[in-house]
Amino acid sequence: MGVAYAASGRGAAGRWPEWAGYAAGAWTLPAVALALYWAAGGDTGYVLRDARIGPALAWPVAAFLLVGGIMAVSSVRRVGRQMPRWWPGAGLWTACALTGAGTFGFVMNALQLVFTGTVDDWPVFGVEALSAVGAALYAAAALAFQRAVAGACARCGGLHSAGTGAARGAPVPVPAPRAVRRAAYAGALAFVPYMVMKTTWAFGGTFAGVSGEEMVAEFRRNGASGLVLTLERYGVDFTTLSALLGVFLLLGLTHRWGQVFPRWAPPLTGRRVPRWLPLVPAWLGALTLGPYGVVATLLYLLPSAVGLTGLPDKEPLAGWAGWTVAAFGVGAFAVYGVALGVAAWSYQRRTRPVCLN
Repeated sequence: MGVAYAASGRGAAGRWPEWAGYAAGAWTLPAVALALYWAAGGDTGYVLRDARIGPALAWPVAAFLLVGGIMAVSSVRRVGRQMPRWWPGAGLWTACALTGAGTFGFVMNALQLVFTGTVDDWPVFGVEALSAVGAALYAAAALAFQRAVAGACARCGGLHSAGTGAARGAPVPVPAPRAVRRAAYAGALAFVPYMVMKTTWAFGGTFAGVSGEEMVAEFRRNGASGLVLTLERYGVDFTTLSALLGVFLLLGLTHRWGQVFPRWAPPLTGRRVPRWLPLVPAWLGALTLGPYGVVATLLYLLPSAVGLTGLPDKEPLAGWAGWTVAAFGVGAFAVYGVALGVAAWSYQRRTRPVCLN
């Protein structure tokens, strides 16, 4: 017998609290099998395949995912109510964090696919995409369970009688709190040095001792598509375009026009922006760029800056020139990724539909 969820909606999407746990449990089965394959020495799709601890690390991954799957199914069954309340929550959020880490390179690979037509490793990219689905399912199951045990509405999280909530309404559009907007501005400004550097190269200039011609040659050696090389030839760098889109997303998450299409977006002017439209790329970007930037800053930039590790040695980005280029990129990703996570969390809370009487 399942856990009762109040006001869960009529359509399949509206009934997500009822099926999210089962879906997360079903997703767990192939995920655990894949982790056991890695633990046994398989390397297809495994981002840590070259690490010495790679196979050993896959064992706890399989174990945590298995626990997460069991807790996911338990969360929508009576047994979930008979457990200590923190068991399903801890198991589901731990599995969510683990699968979220699996999306680490998804955004960068997706951008590479858009601009070059391919990715460096298709199996790894597939695992990253599947990890994103798993993280969403675990999060949905955890949220549904928390609301169920609290006696709250499964859809809006509010407390109201069972006879209400037959329909949902969108809240009044409001901008993010001042602190969140400041974080967003910091994230946007963090990309300025990076965009200046890349645009300088795109126009054929020299930055950090590296010329634009050298960078174009590097693109060509790395198999860049004709589109990328054409853009570079006309002074447009594809990573700068990506950064501008990222800044646009960040500002949209913190302003009213990110909730209702503004006048400059005909023919959609005045219509509500679907919540998933900014939230999906926002959370993927936060989970990918934030950890990447922070970890790379702590484990690569700072140690090499104080002489604990060597400087880059691959031409043309070698020595302090290479370190400077890396710092501009990694630093931007760290600040932007954290700001994006803060803005996404605020947007998600501010735009959460409310049940109508």
